[in-house]
Amino acid sequence: MSTKLTKNNGREGRWSASSKLAAMLIAPSLLVMGMIILYPLIHAVWLSFFNYKLTRPDDIAFTLTKNYLRMVQDETFWLAVKNTLIFTLFTVIISLVLGMIMAIAIDQLPKRFSGLRGFILVPWVVPGIVVGYLFMYMFDVEVGVVNFILQKFQIIQEFLPWLMNDKLSMIAIIIAHIWNQTPFYMLMFSAGLMAIPEDVKEAAYVEGASRWQEFWHITFPYLKGIVAITSLLMVIRNFNNFPIIFTMTGGGPVYSTTTSVIYIYRLAFEQYEMGYASAVGAVWVIVLLIVSIFYIKALQKDF
Repeated sequence: MSTKLTKNNGREGRWSASSKLAAMLIAPSLLVMGMIILYPLIHAVWLSFFNYKLTRPDDIAFTLTKNYLRMVQDETFWLAVKNTLIFTLFTVIISLVLGMIMAIAIDQLPKRFSGLRGFILVPWVVPGIVVGYLFMYMFDVEVGVVNFILQKFQIIQEFLPWLMNDKLSMIAIIIAHIWNQTPFYMLMFSAGLMAIPEDVKEAAYVEGASRWQEFWHITFPYLKGIVAITSLLMVIRNFNNFPIIFTMTGGGPVYSTTTSVIYIYRLAFEQYEMGYASAVGAVWVIVLLIVSIFYIKALQKDF
């Protein structure tokens, strides 16, 4: 008994020493992260309680909840929230469906075509600014290839002002993000398909299951966890998406493509209302925090 206690104590001592060493090594990184991330966040929340405009730096007044009450009555804020939800919903759902279809299609190809996945991943690794400029020229009313192709197929009679129309502009930025994000889903679903046991597929084939039955009863249940995790991850990403939208439309025309992140930028760096922009940002951080909690719970549940 005493020998066992001695061994346990020795093991606990070693774990304690290693934990202290790990804490010492991690501490500098945590300190830097705290200065870079935590301090600006706390400072932004603090600014949200003030009436602070860069055009009047000497006229700063503590207003407590005035900025938050203004937010409730701000029609542009709620329009930005609506735009964010529409943009995120359509982008995530369409990208998910296309990514799954592409993953299943590539999975059926012979192994010599496995390098095709790497080629399809190119849109995912292209920087957002580059994607934004690419699609800005593609949807240009005069020289855009989109109008040219649609007119060639007689879908439209005259060139459409995609980025200057309050309804078409949202469609344009959604298409750009679908092109950019679909490869990510394809990669994740391809990894999930490789994890499905071959004997399960063979059993379904022997039982005479159709392609649809095989997908619904075998493939999709194995991919459910990936669907939940990737969807939540891309919801968080699209809630914060800035470069492609800003490059293509700048949030316009008027506020038709202004998402919450774009609205915060316009408040802070175009209208110079730092206090109100900080309040909107603080609320958005809470929203993203709630979504992140759901993401972490889904991650723990499935893995």
